[in-house]
Amino acid sequence: MPTLHDEDVWIPETIGRKEFCESYFWYKPGEGPTQRAGKTTLAFQLLEYTATAECPAYIAVSKPSDTVTEKEGKRLGYRFVEEWPAPVKLSEVGKDKPSGYVVWPAFGDIDSDAQKAADVTAALLKDTYARGVKKKAGILVMDDTVVKSKLLGLDRYMTTHIAMAGAMKLGGWYFVQKPTGSGQAAIWAYGNCEHIFISHDPDKRNRIRYDEIGGFDSHQVDEISKRLKPYQFLYLKRSGGYICIVDSK
Repeated sequence: MPTLHDEDVWIPETIGRKEFCESYFWYKPGEGPTQRAGKTTLAFQLLEYTATAECPAYIAVSKPSDTVTEKEGKRLGYRFVEEWPAPVKLSEVGKDKPSGYVVWPAFGDIDSDAQKAADVTAALLKDTYARGVKKKAGILVMDDTVVKSKLLGLDRYMTTHIAMAGAMKLGGWYFVQKPTGSGQAAIWAYGNCEHIFISHDPDKRNRIRYDEIGGFDSHQVDEISKRLKPYQFLYLKRSGGYICIVDSK
C-alpha cells in the first residue's frame, strides 16, 4: 500500500526486482503503443450505419496484422484487395457493389513493405480525390495516420484531401494518437473536423490541446476526458456544440 511521506507526497510500495518480474509484470504478445482504446472497432460500428454502395468506405491498411480490421471488414461484407484500383473479378460481375473496401497490400518483406504500402495508398488517395471532384461520395478511413504521414510519406496527399473535402462528397476519417507531433495531416484533420471522438488520455499536455477545441466551455473537455472509462469516447460535434459520452456497449 502507498505510504504518506514528506508533506502529502504519496510514495508507492517498493518491490524487489525478482519478485516484480515473477509476480507483478503481466505481458501479452503484441502489447505496446499500437494497443489503443478501441477506436478501430468504433469506426467499423459507425461505418455499419453510414457506408453504402453509393457512399462506400475505403479502409487503407498500413500494417501487416490488424485483427479488428480483418474481423470487422469480413462481418460487414467489405471487399479485401491488395492493390488499387481494385481489380475486376469475373465472379463479382453483375453482383451488387460492396459498401466498403479494405485496401490491404501484401506484407512480408521489411525492405519493400513500406514502399509498397505507400504506392498502393497513394493510388487510393489519388483515385478517391478524382472521384470526389466528380461528386462521387465516399468515406476515406485512414487508420494509423502518423504511419501514413511520416513512414509512408503521404502527408501532402492527405492534407490535400482534408483541405478540399468541403467542396467534395468525400469524407475523411483520421485516427490521431496525439494532437501534436503526428504530421501535418493529423494537425489539419484535428483543426478541420466536424466530428471528434476522444478517448481517455493520461497526458496532461494532450488534454490541454483537446481543450482548445472551439465551441465548448473552458476546461470542459479536459475534465471529462480524464474521467472516461476504458473504451468510452467523448463525442464532440463542432456545429451546434453537441457533446456526449459514447459508452463501450
